[in-house]
Amino acid sequence: MWSTFLNTMRVNLREKSSLFWLFCFPIILSTMFMGMFGNIGEVYEIHTMRFAVVADANFCKATNARQMLHAMQRDPLRNEGCGNAMEGTAPDTASGQVGSELGNLLELQAVPNVKEAKGLINADHGVRGYINATEDGLLNLTISRASVAAVNDDTGNSGFSASLNILHGAVGMFNRRTITVTELLNTDPGVFREATFTKEMGDTPTFTKDVSLTHFKPTESVRFYYALLAMTALMSMTFATTTVCATQANLSTLGMRRSLAPLSRFNQLMGGFLASWLCASVSMVVATLYIHFVCKVDFGGRWPVLVLALLLASLTANALGTLIGSLPKLTSGVKIGITTALSCVLSIFSGLYGTGAMNLSDWIQRNAPGFAIVNPTQQITNLFYDLLYYDSYAPFLRTSGILLAMTVLVLALSTIFLRRQRYEHL
Repeated sequence: MWSTFLNTMRVNLREKSSLFWLFCFPIILSTMFMGMFGNIGEVYEIHTMRFAVVADANFCKATNARQMLHAMQRDPLRNEGCGNAMEGTAPDTASGQVGSELGNLLELQAVPNVKEAKGLINADHGVRGYINATEDGLLNLTISRASVAAVNDDTGNSGFSASLNILHGAVGMFNRRTITVTELLNTDPGVFREATFTKEMGDTPTFTKDVSLTHFKPTESVRFYYALLAMTALMSMTFATTTVCATQANLSTLGMRRSLAPLSRFNQLMGGFLASWLCASVSMVVATLYIHFVCKVDFGGRWPVLVLALLLASLTANALGTLIGSLPKLTSGVKIGITTALSCVLSIFSGLYGTGAMNLSDWIQRNAPGFAIVNPTQQITNLFYDLLYYDSYAPFLRTSGILLAMTVLVLALSTIFLRRQRYEHL
């Protein structure tokens, strides 16, 4: 059996088409995914924006406005027109107490008037817009045409839209509070002598809370990489299919010779199955390492269990390949074609081929869970979901149980087909 194991390993590793589809193809496709989805996470990151600020008399009188802008800028803005540096102490962004994000939101450049501010944002597209103060101490935010185009460009704004929304929200809240305070001063100035009222006016109400419901911080693009790993596992069916075909006397001269060998058919098939399982597992491990370390895709940090998931996925795929290889009255080429077609078609329902396929996969799991259960690519994909998204191992064990049951059933069918094969003549 072990000589069969070693010989099957050599044959599998010398088969160029199998090496391409199981080692090169996942790396090529994951590299394409990295180019397509590489900036998805950056869309939600906060980046420093350059803005001009009109440092005229109105701005110098608006002490509160200058303090707010000072809290959001990366470097203190010094303007001789206002006499002193902008009030306040620079936020400690290195310690992370204030946001290293919000404390670095703005990089301000002082200009004397609105005309020069407009000229600056038109000449330098790196300056996103300008901020000026009114006589009432309110802030106006003006965005350049280039910035508007950047916001509308979904593929290249890299977090600019999120950063701009934060600035817009901060300016809007400041203006609303300033108007409220001004109206209260005009109608009921005595209310400011109450400590509770002044404290509440200074507080910022929070209506939402950031809560993590998963074991790991998820990203949208990981689903496509997991579906790719599921397809890689199914493509490894070709190893087992080729191994079984090599033992069938009616398909090749090698099968004729092996049918006359003193080694039992069970030992031949078992040695070939173990070799195919090892090759498939190695291809899965190589693809996973590339996706994690090069494409920066997380798997939840549970590496021992992840290796177990890869072994289980390869085992199920090899069992399916054994079943296809045992089908009677089919040539080797037809059987290999079935394995390729099956892996490609089933990958549609696990979401590999884009957003539409991913939505279809979600719809099937909600409305036709029975089909999702019998789809090996979906269950292999779920193995990685279970490790990434759940604190408990219960979902992973449930998915593993489904794959093991599928493996046992498929191997039982393969045994029935192989035991019934007899040859009248060769």
